Amino acid sequence: MSNKDAPLSRRGFLGGTAAAVIGGSVGLGAPRQEQARRLVSTVTIPPQSGRGVLLERDQWIKVITPRGVQVSDLFAFVRDAPDEYLCPRTTMTRQRRLYPQIGQPFYSIKRRPLLMLEEDTVGVHDLFYPACDNYMYRDENHPSCRGNLNAVLEEMNFTPGGYAEPHNLFQNSPAIDMDGNLEVRRSLAKPGDYVLLKALDDLLVIATSCSVDRGSINGGECKEIVLEVYS
Repeated sequence: MSNKDAPLSRRGFLGGTAAAVIGGSVGLGAPRQEQARRLVSTVTIPPQSGRGVLLERDQWIKVITPRGVQVSDLFAFVRDAPDEYLCPRTTMTRQRRLYPQIGQPFYSIKRRPLLMLEEDTVGVHDLFYPACDNYMYRDENHPSCRGNLNAVLEEMNFTPGGYAEPHNLFQNSPAIDMDGNLEVRRSLAKPGDYVLLKALDDLLVIATSCSVDRGSINGGECKEIVLEVYS
C-alpha cells in the first residue's frame, strides 16, 4: 500500500488536515459573483454590545468585521415559533465537521436549516463555546454576549422558548491535539472580512460584538461589527 493510499491516523489528521483547515483552506471560498441584491438596511453594532434585525425568508444578512480580529456571536430565532432557534451542536453534527462550510446550512434545535452560508472570507469559526456571561467575568457590570442577547430580546419584545447558544463567527478556537484539547487563539479575520447568510425562514437574527477584552481572541480590543440586510 502506498503512502497515498494509507488510512489517515488521528495524529495525521490533527497534524495535517486540521492544520490546513485552520489555515483557511476548508470552508473558505472566494466570494461568488455578486447576485443582484438590494441593500435594505445597515446596522452598526458598537463594541461589547448587540443588535437585532428581522429577516424575511430569502433575504440575506452579511456580518462584517470592519477592522478585523473581532468575534461576533450569532443567534437566530424563528419568528412565529420562539421555541425554535439556531443550535451550534446540531450544525456541527449535521455537517459532521468542526467548521461551517459554504453551501451548508446552520441548523435549528429541531434540526431544520435556518440560515444558508453562501459566502465566507475567513473559513474558521467556532461551534463549541457558549456565549460569555457574567459568571465568566465574575463581574455583574462587565458587558457580555449573554447579557447583550437578553437586552436585545427584551427590546424587541421576543421571549425565546429555550436557552440559545451562538454560532461564534470569526472565532479561532481549534482542537490542538489527539486528546481533543481546545485552544482559544487570535481571530483570523482581517479588516473587511465577512460571512453572507441567506434566511430559509422568517427569522429574528441577533448578533453581538464579542465582549472579551482580555487575551488574544479579539486582539486585546473589542471592535464594532456591521450587519447589512439584502433582499
